Amino acid sequence: MKKYLKNILYLALVFGALWTMQACNDFDEMNENPTKWTKVDPNYQLTYVELLTWGGMAPLETYLCYHSPFVQHLEGGWLSYNHGGQYRKANQWSKLTWDWGYCYSLKNLVDMLDNTKDKPEYHNLHQITRILKVWQYMILTDTYGDIPYFEGAQGYTQDISKAKYDSQEDIYYDFLKELTEAESNLNEDGGSVTGDIVYSGNVDKWKRFANSLRLRVAMRMAYANPQKAKNEIMELLLSEAGFMLKGEDALIPYMDIKAEMYSRTEFRRNALAQFWRESENTSHPMVGICAPFFNHMKETHDPRIFRIARCYSWQNTIAAGDPFARPDLTDEILALAPDSSMFNPVLPGRNFYQPWPGGYESTVSGRYESIGLRPMISNDFLKYDSPGILMTRAEVQLLLAEAEVRWPDVFSGEISASEYYENGVTEAMNLLLKWGVESYESNEISDYFAANPFPSIQESQIRVINEQLWILHFNNPPEAYANWRRTRYPVLKPSNDPEYGAVTHDSQTIPTRLCYPYDEIAYNNENMKDALERMGGTDNWNYRVWFDCSGRE
Repeated sequence: MKKYLKNILYLALVFGALWTMQACNDFDEMNENPTKWTKVDPNYQLTYVELLTWGGMAPLETYLCYHSPFVQHLEGGWLSYNHGGQYRKANQWSKLTWDWGYCYSLKNLVDMLDNTKDKPEYHNLHQITRILKVWQYMILTDTYGDIPYFEGAQGYTQDISKAKYDSQEDIYYDFLKELTEAESNLNEDGGSVTGDIVYSGNVDKWKRFANSLRLRVAMRMAYANPQKAKNEIMELLLSEAGFMLKGEDALIPYMDIKAEMYSRTEFRRNALAQFWRESENTSHPMVGICAPFFNHMKETHDPRIFRIARCYSWQNTIAAGDPFARPDLTDEILALAPDSSMFNPVLPGRNFYQPWPGGYESTVSGRYESIGLRPMISNDFLKYDSPGILMTRAEVQLLLAEAEVRWPDVFSGEISASEYYENGVTEAMNLLLKWGVESYESNEISDYFAANPFPSIQESQIRVINEQLWILHFNNPPEAYANWRRTRYPVLKPSNDPEYGAVTHDSQTIPTRLCYPYDEIAYNNENMKDALERMGGTDNWNYRVWFDCSGRE
């Protein structure tokens, strides 16, 4: 933490310079290209970019509006049910991930690559930057499909103001190349990396993270190009560096700082946690747990259910603008109904009041509770200093489980698919402890595996693995949405299904991408049209991106 705080102080020294690079459209007013400022240490930019991953508020609004309700993790508030729950397009929300990715993160990453190239003292920093660039671009291409990649974010370095769009397939193949080369080029003689708040510049950990991210990329094409995916897995299993070890989750540390909701300069707190928290400060709660997510954990007796979801008394007089002041009703409700039948999670595409739940007289709050029966996201995840997730070992173990199920011939057999699976689920459960959830009792996790044994049929194995990834990624919305489209597990019904009864608007099925920002129509129309020709001819948010397992439904 001391090293982290020191990096924050370093950032303050150069933030004035970085701030001049923030706006996408104001560089014409500048007399000098900021990439010529040789005195800015790219190590400071590294800290800045790492913090931006979950410290910038704007893209997280896209996640709350679309990604989370699409995969039926969260529902109930106006932003979530009105947009992602009822499939209503809104450019002002869907464009934010695009704008932030290009105008903030990638602009800095491309600048860093340019300023560290062929400089021995920055050799390792250059490789780490390549890895982070892949991570950031994955979110963009997974969300929108074909995007500017090879020419993307090069307005400063190459004066490219209208970047061409590249196919997602080509982008993914380049991800593999970049991660392979970055991992092999990281070495102990490549210069120290002082701005890294993820692994403190540890080369071995970054090599393992690069391999782990490459595993995610390879598995993303398990349906689109299974032979390529298999070949990548074979190479990764032979890698000397290996994958993430225990305790090497790639997490971004944040501070207990409250910022203005839409501040473009504050990035030291977890913005997703703040967005959820500020939503609970209002009279219209916005982070209700969606019924399919809650019910899946309930039906499988998952011990995470009441670590992720809690019920709180919903009354302004007690909360007084502070969600941590809300009386917790969960244990009282469980005592009244040990089978969890009284809990009433929000249905997909519905607001908090539809339909109005029944209630009970609470001795905890001293009032009649009805909306209090709606499970909400636990207060443990509303802390400003919650970590941000780049990737976890739990995900790695689950992806290895799926890879072995698909291609057992490339694995040595020393670790079975079921062992990878149990390792991944156990890691996923214990990961929540980093958010401060209640510790598990000695038998909770083992009882879960006893009640939910690993299936013997291949497709069922793939299903349960990806249901576990769905649970794991509840606080990593873009990855949850991407992995759901990759496998279509869990099997989700659209909001207008008779079971849910919601009215849907711009789609009758769960959309499979977001539309391009209107700004692209105005400023980069020709290149965008070329992309649309490859994607069916129109900007259709039901078009299936390249890695989507189309045809399996």
